[in-house]
Amino acid sequence: MKKSLFAIIALSLILTPFCFAQKKNGIQQAMEAMRDSKIVYSLKQLDKPIPVPDRTGNLTTIAYQVKTDKGTKYKVFKLEGEAKKVEHAAELDFENKHYADAREKYKRVMLIDPSQTWMMTLIAQTYGFEGKLNEAESWYKKSIEANYIDYLAHWMLSDIYMLKGDKKKALQEISIAKVLNRNNPRLEQKRKTIYAANGLEAKTWTFNPQVRIEKTTPNNIAVFSDTVWTVYAIVKTAWEMEPGYREMKAQTLKNLDLETLKNLECLEGLIGPNEQKEGIEVIERLKKALSTDQVHSFIFFEIELLDHPEEALYLSKEQIQRLVDYQISTASI
Repeated sequence: MKKSLFAIIALSLILTPFCFAQKKNGIQQAMEAMRDSKIVYSLKQLDKPIPVPDRTGNLTTIAYQVKTDKGTKYKVFKLEGEAKKVEHAAELDFENKHYADAREKYKRVMLIDPSQTWMMTLIAQTYGFEGKLNEAESWYKKSIEANYIDYLAHWMLSDIYMLKGDKKKALQEISIAKVLNRNNPRLEQKRKTIYAANGLEAKTWTFNPQVRIEKTTPNNIAVFSDTVWTVYAIVKTAWEMEPGYREMKAQTLKNLDLETLKNLECLEGLIGPNEQKEGIEVIERLKKALSTDQVHSFIFFEIELLDHPEEALYLSKEQIQRLVDYQISTASI
């Protein structure tokens, strides 16, 4: 990358106010590292937009948390032996619409193995299909109390609240479910319906950097981006491709993990040159997050959970609620 290009970018940054206050500017560090590098970088214009990746198969499942001396872990429910046989028989009853029979078998599974708390979600479903909304609500709440990260219980409870005309409670529950199973397409359709019913933005939006980094030879790297994402691309490249840059950051790190710092500096490179521009959706959403002090929630919900949805299964109830608040506040029209 030519020094003149760095000079042009640096000037644009000086003329544009930043919203990220840091003692030493991460963007400037990234540009200096690449300018002085033995690697030859070239900056190129993308020839066409990068489509949103298909993540509809990147899902979580119903799991439960386990506290260990090393922190919170999660495990996926697993049925074995007699409990598995009874649950299979219950599923056949459910498919044949013999809901009362299925319900009794789900209860029997819990007698055999009390750890299978997700049976309560299935019991609630039997009541829901019978139109017994109060009973369904009660059992979904029992399931959530026993295992807060059961995304299906939250999802189905939102349905019950909508049927009972309580849109606000439905909004809370579907937002919790969205945190716990970030990429589920059917859940997303339900979220859009409930958000619209609450007068909130119901559009599906995905953080999708228009950046591609290619190592053309061992000592040459091409960085492709559109004009909005140019500085973001530079910072991302320094973090991912420049030898020793990540290690240098680790030595000065105090209260943030490296991935969070990387994302903060990349986002600084995104909003810095574009803050005064209008009509750029990613900038408008990021400005909303900044105005409500929710940048960390933006990073976790809009970036981290897309490719690592299982990370939500480690969260506490309070951490999940912060992501719910983020979704609702940034969806206000």
